[in-house]
Amino acid sequence: MKILNLKLTNLRNHTKLSLIFDSNITLITGDNGSGKSTILEAIHILSVGKSKISKYDRDLIQYGKKFSSINADIETKDDRFNMELQIIKNENFENASIKKARINKVAKSMQYFTGIFNSVLFSPQDIQLITGSPSERRKYMDETLSQVDIEYKRSLNDYLKAVRQRNKLLEKINQGFGGQGEIEFYTHQMLKNGEIIQRKREQMFTDIKPILLETGKILNDKKTKLELNYKKNEISIERLNEFKNREIAAMTSLLGPHRDDFEIHFNDHNVTNFGSRGEQRSCVLSLKIAEISFIEKKKNDKPVLLLDDIFSELDKKHQTAVFDVINRNQTTITSTSVPDFPNEEGIKIINL
Repeated sequence: MKILNLKLTNLRNHTKLSLIFDSNITLITGDNGSGKSTILEAIHILSVGKSKISKYDRDLIQYGKKFSSINADIETKDDRFNMELQIIKNENFENASIKKARINKVAKSMQYFTGIFNSVLFSPQDIQLITGSPSERRKYMDETLSQVDIEYKRSLNDYLKAVRQRNKLLEKINQGFGGQGEIEFYTHQMLKNGEIIQRKREQMFTDIKPILLETGKILNDKKTKLELNYKKNEISIERLNEFKNREIAAMTSLLGPHRDDFEIHFNDHNVTNFGSRGEQRSCVLSLKIAEISFIEKKKNDKPVLLLDDIFSELDKKHQTAVFDVINRNQTTITSTSVPDFPNEEGIKIINL
């Protein structure tokens, strides 16, 4: 899988930017604030449909402009596509916007749009997968699976809608305004879609675990043991009945995939609570390498690798492991200076 070119319009600090990716490795250099990370963010948005950084899509639009757009030609092992995503301000509501997606100039739903092009983004902020809240890790599960599984995307969308409606009804019941009759429908939707979501999350971790274990040995030493534990917040009729009064009191749904989490153990200790900074970085890198293999296995095509200014965060051994992955995937790298590549042949350098 490859990105052939990229055009950004009114996206953050890029009013008009056109780039051609005609090498397997592209290095984008420039001062801090020159928009290097925005380029990788835009490419990754084509894969997952939303920014990893911004809470609202509207935040992507350059100040003073009414819209922004990302346009790229993409090549997979089977075909070639033009992908375009446009974000338009909704002037009637604060933080609101409209998102329009097109494939080969034909309008498509976001559900169809995401997952055609696959990428893996690795940045220093990914340490939040270890040190951040469970919501960061759920977001990681959703972004990874949504790239490779359309049934997961549909189930997740339907599940989250059901949770929102069910929470409104729980609030009504708490305040004595009824809602008992309606809540059964949304409970059924949560159960049906929640089972699909958790089954697919379990399978993803089953696939990733052996890769993570092997990568951990390569990045550290042969005695290193990395374990990935999926912490499923199981949802069932029995548990919902058990938690019924607590959910009404809390006015929110307390069970299900929206409460899931996972943890990584480094040599039998939870790296979140007891790991050194070096161990935490090693676990994140191992997880990202495993993610690349997982997506490749599911799509039978190599995802594009996006490395956002990570080399200053890694020691020589971990840099070597990254260079090995770079040689197997089309890769775009950002850095304030040129890294010490083992082999600089075929590397295209773009200075912003």
